[in-house]
Amino acid sequence: MTKHPITNNRKIYAKFNELYIQTRKKYLVQFPDPVKYVTLEKDRTNRFIVLNDSMLKTHLDGSLTYGIFNGGYFNKFITFDVDYQSRPAARWATLKLINTLVESFSIPRKDIHVSASGNKGYHVDLFFGKPIAVNEIRSFYDLVIAEVGSIPNGQIEFRPSWTQGVKLPLGVHQKTGNRCWFCDNQTLEPIETFDYILDIKPMDSGVITDNDFDLTDKQAEEFEIIARETNINVNVIDQSAALQKARRIIEAGRLTESNTRHNTTFTLACFYNSQGFERDEAVDAIMEILHATPLEYFSKGSTPEHWLKETNRLVDYVIANDFTVGNAEKTVTIYKSEILAVLQCGTFKQKQMLYAMLVTSKRYGPTFYLTGSTAMKMIGTNSRDTVNNAIKTLVKKGYVEYRRKGELDKARSLETGQVRHKPNKYRLLLDEIQDGEPSVEATNEQSIIDVARELCEVKEIKRYVKRREYDNRWAN
Repeated sequence: MTKHPITNNRKIYAKFNELYIQTRKKYLVQFPDPVKYVTLEKDRTNRFIVLNDSMLKTHLDGSLTYGIFNGGYFNKFITFDVDYQSRPAARWATLKLINTLVESFSIPRKDIHVSASGNKGYHVDLFFGKPIAVNEIRSFYDLVIAEVGSIPNGQIEFRPSWTQGVKLPLGVHQKTGNRCWFCDNQTLEPIETFDYILDIKPMDSGVITDNDFDLTDKQAEEFEIIARETNINVNVIDQSAALQKARRIIEAGRLTESNTRHNTTFTLACFYNSQGFERDEAVDAIMEILHATPLEYFSKGSTPEHWLKETNRLVDYVIANDFTVGNAEKTVTIYKSEILAVLQCGTFKQKQMLYAMLVTSKRYGPTFYLTGSTAMKMIGTNSRDTVNNAIKTLVKKGYVEYRRKGELDKARSLETGQVRHKPNKYRLLLDEIQDGEPSVEATNEQSIIDVARELCEVKEIKRYVKRREYDNRWAN
């Protein structure tokens, strides 16, 4: 192994701390004899030394190799871990990934930093000026991988997470003896100097996420401690943000920011998957929004044909991986006046329909989509006529109003050569909730019957439910 002098030790240690290290209480060590990885974590051993600059010195010396994890809730960088058995395949996949980041996501090439893994693969790193919630970065990763497309006989993995660490660069792979140099991001030729890391500058986190948590490294570390002690689920933060973004776009009926087509398409695909849209329904709804967006919001040369191709690909990817924005399993608060309105609205199927719309409005906003196929699943019928008739009756009786109905989607109709209509939008017209009303937290597992029984006495249910329906549906 060739010796290379390290002339800026303290500056290099400081740069590692700035760019990579978020938690010192958990890290990886690769030992040389025998070659093996060991994960050290403070909460699991009494004899523990926190990750420190002396370890970084050992790492750069090549005696041991260290790796790091994220804090569990925030990342200040992302590594695309290109892992292939063949070096030529790894080179090809890495260059394709870099090209995708530059061409499709407008990541400046100067902000893309590549290092050799020490075996046959590469690590592609992006560093952020502020910590970003893990699921925001994970969503960006999913979007990039979908854009890269299928690459056979290998994989590009997400790093770091709390459970999967990543080796720090500039160390030595203890099995191969290879130094993990940074590389030129156009040729992948190694840059054999430790000083490369000193010139790395974190990029604007707004390129990855619309959410600015405005956290310093110290604040992020404090959040990690509080979150771990109280067992907070960070997904609620991230998925709520994604849901709000989807709502804003749907209400506007078009993109609300320029050069956000990829991210928006992915977010909406997750949103529609959460609502139970069929594949083609999701594609149609997304394309409607894209067609309604002024052309200046798209990058130069972007065409509807390309939008459709990418929308199909992203929707398929989301469905295959069952990505959602998280609200599908969320409990909702149902009030007694609401359930009484449901009980008196009509037949049992009409009750089911109104209850399904009530839950949907609480999860996804007061103005909401509800496709025929989704509604059929929600009320347990294979008949689209049953759904349509139930909704028509609810509208006629004043429980629901159409915010959009039967509107022809001219752009999609021309594009597909078939008559396409925009999904209907609805809004409930129930009375306002009064202070102090009884309520329950309802889950997906609870039916209208379960919720009604929690909120109402039997005599109240019987007041609004016909005897035959009560005996057949409610008595057991």
